[in-house]
Amino acid sequence: MPVSELLGRVSSELNDIAAQVERLHPLVSARSSQLAGSDPHYAQALQSFDHIEQKLRCLAGYLDEIGTGMSPVWQLDPQAALAAITLSDLAARLAGQTSEQPNAAPSGDFELF
Repeated sequence: MPVSELLGRVSSELNDIAAQVERLHPLVSARSSQLAGSDPHYAQALQSFDHIEQKLRCLAGYLDEIGTGMSPVWQLDPQAALAAITLSDLAARLAGQTSEQPNAAPSGDFELF
């Protein structure tokens, strides 16, 4: 697989995660005006949440730029590294496999923590 293609896939995944984090902002900050003023740790946690999104987007852009400037003849076999990915849908996307149902809800257990 071309290294530039793999970097593009990882970049895309990081952008997707950043977008998911961004969609959670209203949920996380719903009570922020009440708690942030009285609890500095809560305010710091909210800022950290936003910082996570920004870092994900920066890393995605960084990898994408590296991949864009990379020679297309540079190849690697990602199979061993893919074995470390325990989420099958993520591993499939990184391997270049497309899902037949891209908008289907993920299956599995739901666990509140």
